[in-house]
Amino acid sequence: MKPFFNLGCALVAWNELCRVARRRTGGAARAAAPGFHQGRHSRQFVYAGSPQLLHAYQGLLLEPLWLLDTRRDGRWQLVSTALGHSLNLRLQALLRAWLPALPQAAEAGPGIARLRLVLPVPGIEPSPSPGRPINSQSPLVQGLAAYLEQVASVVQLEDSMDGRLLGGGVNLQSPAAGQEHDRGDDWQDLLGCDWQQLLQFKPAERAAG
Repeated sequence: MKPFFNLGCALVAWNELCRVARRRTGGAARAAAPGFHQGRHSRQFVYAGSPQLLHAYQGLLLEPLWLLDTRRDGRWQLVSTALGHSLNLRLQALLRAWLPALPQAAEAGPGIARLRLVLPVPGIEPSPSPGRPINSQSPLVQGLAAYLEQVASVVQLEDSMDGRLLGGGVNLQSPAAGQEHDRGDDWQDLLGCDWQQLLQFKPAERAAG
């Protein structure tokens, strides 16, 4: 896969997630494209503010996982999971073990960063969880399928109080095995994580809940 196509896939996925987040929170536009750089491998792109900015945060507020799904008519959409979804519970447990230096917070507050994570599950008809309806405001056009089908995960970090973008990353699909996840130390480990590999995520879990 050519480098420019890789970057195009990452930008398409990132921009759509930013658009959905703005509509949910009423926040201002956030353009991260100039800050994207190659991550730990050729299929990873990372955006991050200054290390000094991230060091001011001491905890994580986990937002329920988003799933990038296709409807019956073939159009793409982002679906929010319920807080008690099995993937959310697994994410909470894994992050407690993997990043003990970044404790999880129960609510927004000073020094708390919000984590928003998207995993793709193409080809599966969505069935929204109670209280978490499909975000019908953001159906993706079919012409983006060639890009979105390459996406393995999208993650964003923002200030939990004002929604200011702190960092994030996009991983693309890869036939190679993901990296091993030893205990993480800081925010860079979080931004550079292979989320599908960490969660051992399989599309069948979309329907299982």
